[in-house]
Amino acid sequence: MSKPIIQVKNLSKCYTINHKDRASYNTLKDDFSNFIKSPFAKRESTEEEFWALKDINFEVNQGEIFGVIGKNGSGKSTLLKILSRIVDPTEGEIKLHGRVASLLEVGTGFHPDLTGRENIFFNGSMLGMSRKEINKKFDDIVEFAEIEKFIDTPVKFYSSGMYVRLAFAVAAHLDPDILILDEVLSVGDAAFQKKSLAKIKSTMEAGTTVLYVSHSMDSVKQLCSRGILMSNGHIVAMGSTDSITYRYNKLMSNPEPEKELQNNWSNTEALDNEYFIPKSMKLLNESSLNNIDKWVEIKGRVKKKDELLHIGFALYNSNKSLLFITYPTDYDDSIVLNEGNVTLKAKIPKHLLNEGTYTIELVGGLHNKMWLFEPQTTNPSINFSVEKGLSSSKYWKHAREGYLAPVIEWGVD
Repeated sequence: MSKPIIQVKNLSKCYTINHKDRASYNTLKDDFSNFIKSPFAKRESTEEEFWALKDINFEVNQGEIFGVIGKNGSGKSTLLKILSRIVDPTEGEIKLHGRVASLLEVGTGFHPDLTGRENIFFNGSMLGMSRKEINKKFDDIVEFAEIEKFIDTPVKFYSSGMYVRLAFAVAAHLDPDILILDEVLSVGDAAFQKKSLAKIKSTMEAGTTVLYVSHSMDSVKQLCSRGILMSNGHIVAMGSTDSITYRYNKLMSNPEPEKELQNNWSNTEALDNEYFIPKSMKLLNESSLNNIDKWVEIKGRVKKKDELLHIGFALYNSNKSLLFITYPTDYDDSIVLNEGNVTLKAKIPKHLLNEGTYTIELVGGLHNKMWLFEPQTTNPSINFSVEKGLSSSKYWKHAREGYLAPVIEWGVD
């Protein structure tokens, strides 16, 4: 086991929030008028303590890419600012063994009136590099950023893509011992993101430790082996990226863990149309086990028969990504919904879905003609979760990468 290069012990950060006792915002004229009328009147205000971080403890080993995830407002940015020595902690301590380079937002440490060339030297010196060291890496930085033609142009004229390419290139090429990245891959095109991922991996192979913050669970899984999940200034989960990203997806889809997922729906609103009125939708098998088939039941009334009428459902993961849409006519194109009450049942096969939380949404309409229930609108929906690993395999105890995790029949000769 490598020696920890980052050590965080009992770290907390508290901010003081002032609340003035006034019903609305006053202008300067109002304040002056109030002072003339009552110069000795007491202007009451209250102070409130807000703990952005509370009792944070973790260690990162040398050469590791360590993920930090959590929804907005969870304390990630505050933690990174403390580690980058931009903000002082209120309590606790941090130990960083080596030179730190941070890219907390696009263009951190850049001066808009300086050229790209000047900003490379300016930013590099801020990171503790000598002019000789910067000169050695200069050509590599410019080539990676793909801004050779504009290297002597002030960066205030750069596009956001050029800005982020240069900012990342400087931070990643100046050989820091610890590289802190906050959502750096959220800006830029697909080619740049792919290039940046490769660069991050190469810095790890060279022994650089990376603290990586992102809302993209795919990139976290691809890059990181371990990490922490933060919520409301606390660490709520620590461990493998499989386990923390699963907890993150569950938290995002169900922010109130104590509140059960809604796995049935009944018609309490006016969903009238001239073809089909839904009455209920539910999951018949409510188990979260992955080795059991799940049945979706949709009940309703067909008001008007039409061979083009099709009613089904769409399935989404916790990131709201569409996995598939299914209709009865996919299975048997001779199916026609006759007038009157109807019950539709569809099976979601066992060992198809990955671990996570899912949403089933009612969809339907007249094929290639009109929607009655258009996907991703305000249609009736239900939720359910899948847990307990990929399958009964002894090799997979956590979520696998990807949206689905089907168990496919194999043969070996």
